[in-house]
Amino acid sequence: MHNTTEAIVLQLYPYKDNGAVVKLYSKNKGIISCWASSIHKRTSKTKVNLLQPLAIIKAEINDKENSSLIQLKEIETSVHTPGISLNIEKSTIAIFLSELLLKLLKESSTDESFYEFIRDSIILLNETPEKCANFHILFMVVLSDHLGLLPAGNFSPATQYFNLKDGIYEATSPMHPHFLAPAESEWLSKLSSFKMEDFYKPSIPAPSRKLLLRGLLEYFELHLAITPLKSHLVLEEVF
Repeated sequence: MHNTTEAIVLQLYPYKDNGAVVKLYSKNKGIISCWASSIHKRTSKTKVNLLQPLAIIKAEINDKENSSLIQLKEIETSVHTPGISLNIEKSTIAIFLSELLLKLLKESSTDESFYEFIRDSIILLNETPEKCANFHILFMVVLSDHLGLLPAGNFSPATQYFNLKDGIYEATSPMHPHFLAPAESEWLSKLSSFKMEDFYKPSIPAPSRKLLLRGLLEYFELHLAITPLKSHLVLEEVF
């Protein structure tokens, strides 16, 4: 059956004979695995330059029953995002977020509001003229809300430590290593009230930003049982 759907590119796995397995997050089907052939040929209808991380595409797919891979027949750009592909900082963020989403999202899970949040965030990243050092941090905080994991309570002089295992702010550091120090706990509490479009407004010091990144990743690993990411190491070098 041939279907056309808008989708966000999460990952491309090159394969022999100019083919590739493409992981997409689609509005109608959730995560889907597709086979794209001849991606490097000039006449290809599934050209590799349209399959960059977080690209928003319109995909024509051939969804056959009893097939583990959906055939990606033809693609075209749905939303142009040159602001990401031509900017090293933004493209690094895109690679990180696509890896994160690939680990967090489940096969065949559909949630239109969640899809729109990701789509709107990509468009914001593409269009913003602001510095993007905080973008991925606030994205992860807002993402935690969509996943039902927004930290409970708030930072205060009486609750200065965020317990990553229990998802709450506590008066003292817990008897395990999974927590944020007071400085990062305060930033996490502040960021929980920010909207995505205000990502550039907080003046987070670089050391705290790095610790927040690691802490939020650990938070997701603890609560969603995801395996550790690798692309955040590049982010730490860039920001």
